Amino acid sequence: MSNYRHLLPLFCLTSCLLGQPLQPFPLSQVRLGEGIFKDSMEVNRRVLDEIGVERALYCFRFNAKLPTGDAKPLESWASPEPGGAFPGFYESHYLSAISLMSAQTGDVKLRERVNYMVAELGKCQQALGGTYLFASPQEEFEAKRLDGVAWYRMHKLMEGLLAANHHAGNAQALDILNKLAAWIDTRMQNYGDQFEAVKKVEYGGMTEALENLYSVTHNPRHHAMALAWEQRELMLDRFYKHEDFCEHANTLLAKMVGAARIAEIGAPDEYHRVVSENFWDLVAGSGQKTYATGGTSVHEGMPGVRALANTQSRMAQETCVSYNLLKVTRSLFHLTGEAKYMDYYERCLYNAILGSQDPQTGWKTYYQPLNANTLKDFRSNLTGCYCCNGTGLENPSQYGSTIYSHDDTGLRVNLFIASTVEWPDKGLQLKQITRFPAEPSTALVVQAKQPVALDIAIRVPAWCSKGFAIAVNGAVQNIVAKPGSYAVIKRTWKSGDRIDCKLPMEFAKYPMPDKKTQLAFMYGPLVMVGDGARPWLGELVGDLDDPNSWLSKLDTWFTPVKSTSLVFTALDGAGRELRVKPYYQIGGGQFFTGYWDIVKSSILKDDHNIALGKPTQCSCPDPSGVNVECFMRSGKAVDGQYGGDDDWYVKWFPNGMTPQWITVDLGEPRAITGIEWFLTSEDIKDKVAYCYKVESSNDNKTWQNYAGNPANTIVAKSYPHQKAVTARYMKLTLLPPVTVKDPPTRPKLAEFKIFGPAARTDKE
Repeated sequence: MSNYRHLLPLFCLTSCLLGQPLQPFPLSQVRLGEGIFKDSMEVNRRVLDEIGVERALYCFRFNAKLPTGDAKPLESWASPEPGGAFPGFYESHYLSAISLMSAQTGDVKLRERVNYMVAELGKCQQALGGTYLFASPQEEFEAKRLDGVAWYRMHKLMEGLLAANHHAGNAQALDILNKLAAWIDTRMQNYGDQFEAVKKVEYGGMTEALENLYSVTHNPRHHAMALAWEQRELMLDRFYKHEDFCEHANTLLAKMVGAARIAEIGAPDEYHRVVSENFWDLVAGSGQKTYATGGTSVHEGMPGVRALANTQSRMAQETCVSYNLLKVTRSLFHLTGEAKYMDYYERCLYNAILGSQDPQTGWKTYYQPLNANTLKDFRSNLTGCYCCNGTGLENPSQYGSTIYSHDDTGLRVNLFIASTVEWPDKGLQLKQITRFPAEPSTALVVQAKQPVALDIAIRVPAWCSKGFAIAVNGAVQNIVAKPGSYAVIKRTWKSGDRIDCKLPMEFAKYPMPDKKTQLAFMYGPLVMVGDGARPWLGELVGDLDDPNSWLSKLDTWFTPVKSTSLVFTALDGAGRELRVKPYYQIGGGQFFTGYWDIVKSSILKDDHNIALGKPTQCSCPDPSGVNVECFMRSGKAVDGQYGGDDDWYVKWFPNGMTPQWITVDLGEPRAITGIEWFLTSEDIKDKVAYCYKVESSNDNKTWQNYAGNPANTIVAKSYPHQKAVTARYMKLTLLPPVTVKDPPTRPKLAEFKIFGPAARTDKE
C-alpha cells in the first residue's frame, strides 16, 4: 500500500467563477509566417539537425550496454558518467524539441526522427529489464545518492516521451512511459520515510510530468503520484496566503509549473489556482521580481520581492526560469482568460526567450546579464549542453503554441505574429499578416467553408495606451476596449473578411522595483538596449522629478535611424548620444547596455580608452561548453567595468592555468599612447602578483615587445605603461607569479585598457 495514496486533490465545490477555460490550438494547426519567429525557428532547426538522433541516444544506449555505433557523445553535462554530470536530460529536451517542431512545421522527416528515437529508447528499456529507462544506472535513485539530480533528469525524459506521443502522435512513447511510471511508482513507495529527504534534492517538475501523464491516461494513480511530489507546508501553503518564498529559482519554478498544471487540468481546484495566481503575482505581477525582459533569478537564486536593484550584472535571469515562467503563465491564462497574463507572456517571449538564441549560430544563453557594456552568455549546443541549452532547444519549437486560443464560442488573438491557424471544427482558417514589431499593425484574413458566427477577440496590449483601432473590411469599428483587455468582434464571418488592427507603440521607462533611478527603456513590448560599449557605463544625465526633462518626453527624444529597423538615437542631458535597438537583435560578441542609472550630473569621464568594446581573442577560447560562467569571456576584459562589489561578475577568468593571453583588435592601426591593466579585487586581496608582458602588432602574426615585467613581485591595483606606438593589435600575456609557491595559477583579469586619440568610429 502506497504511503501517499491518501493524498487527494483539494477541489472547490462551488461553481467556477472564471468562465469557460480557454483551450490552445494544437501546434499542428498553427503555421508560422515569414518573420522573426520563423527565422528563429529555422535557425534552431539547423541546430537540431547538427545534434542528430544518434548523439542524443548515446548515453541511453551506453547505460543499457547497447552498441553506440559511430556516434560521439555530447559534451559537458550530457557526457556519459562518470565524465558527464547529468546525462540524459539534454537529450530528453532534444526529443521534446523535435516532437514539437514536427507538429509546428508538419515536417515528415522530423516525425520519422521522433519515431526512430522512441523505438531506440524502447530497445534500451527492454535491455534494462522492461520498465526502467534512463541514461544512468538505477543506483542514481537511491535516497543517499541523488547527486546527479536524477529526478530532475527523469522529469525531462518523461516530458520528452509525452511530447513524442502528444505532438508527434507516437503511441509507443506512451507505452514506454506507462511502464516507466510503474517503475517510478515502486521506487517512490520504497523510499518510505526517506521520501521527504529525497525531495530536498532538486527534482525538477515531477509533479508536472506526472500530472501531464494523468491528463492522457486518466489513471488516478498518476494524479496521486503527482501530488506526492508537492511540498505544501514548505512552499505552497505560503503562496496560498500570498507570502513570499525563495529558493533556487529554477527548482522553485519547476515545482510551480506542476501546481499550475494541476489547477489547469483537474476539476475546479481553488487551492492550486490560488497558489499559482499568488506565486505569479509575487514574481511577475505586483511583487515585481522580474527584469524588463520578463526574466528573473540572480545567480540562479530567486530574489526577494522588490530586491532587484544593482543585480543586473550578477549572472541574472537564467533562461530556464523564463521558460518555466511562461509555462505557469500559459496555464493561468487558459484558466482565467485574463489579458494580464498575455501581456507578460508577450514581454517575456520577445525578450528573454527570442533574445536567448544567437541569430547566427543558434547558440543559447544560460544567464542574460543586463548591466552596462555587457555581453550575452551564448553557449554551444554540442559542447555547452547545459540546462538552458536544453530548454533553448524547445523554445523556438513551440513559438506557435499561444498565438491563438479558443473556447466553444470564439477565438482569441493573443500575440501579433505572422501565422495561420486552422479550426476544423468551425470550418475556419485565420491568417495573420504582420511585420510586427517592425510595423505597429496586424491584419487578419478569414477563410471559411461557409459563413460562421463566432466571436474574434483581439488583445489590446497594456502598452498600447492610445491609438488602438480596429477596422473590418475597411470600416472602423466602434469598440470600447481598455489597454490590458480584449476587443471582441461579434459577427458572422465569411471568406475574405479582413480585420485591420493598429497597434501604436510608445517609449516607456521600466524602473527597477526598488530603485526608480535605475531603469530600462521599453518600446511597446520590446526592451530597447544601448547598442555598443560607452565609457560612461550606463550613466545617463537626466532628472526623473523634472517634468521638462527629456525622460518625460521619450517619444520626442528618441528618433528612428533611417532605413534601419527599430534602431533609435537620443541625447541625454549631457549631450551624450545613446543608440538603442531591441534586445532580441543582440547577437554573440555584441556589447550592449540593458539598464541605465539616471544621474543629475555626470561623474564619469572619458579616459580615451580605445580598447573599450573592441573584439578580443584569447588563449583559452570563449566558453563553448567546458567553461562554466559567463564572465569567462575575454570580452569582459574590455567592458570598462572593474573594481567594486561586482568585480567578480565582470572579470575575464580563462579556463586554464598561466600563461594566458588576450589580444584586442582596434580595427585599424591606431596611435597608442599607453596601456593599463587591472588586477581583480580577489587577487589584490590574495596578494597575487602576476608576471606579464605586453606586445603590439599590425597583422596579428608578428609581435613587437611593448612593455612588461617578467619578474614582477609587486601587487598593485593596476599596471600602467606609457609608450607611443602605432598598432592595430595589442596583446597582454599573464605569466606565472613568482610570489606563488606552486605555480602555475589560473589567472584573472579585471580590465585591459589601451589609450590613444579617439577615432570617428569610436563615437558611432
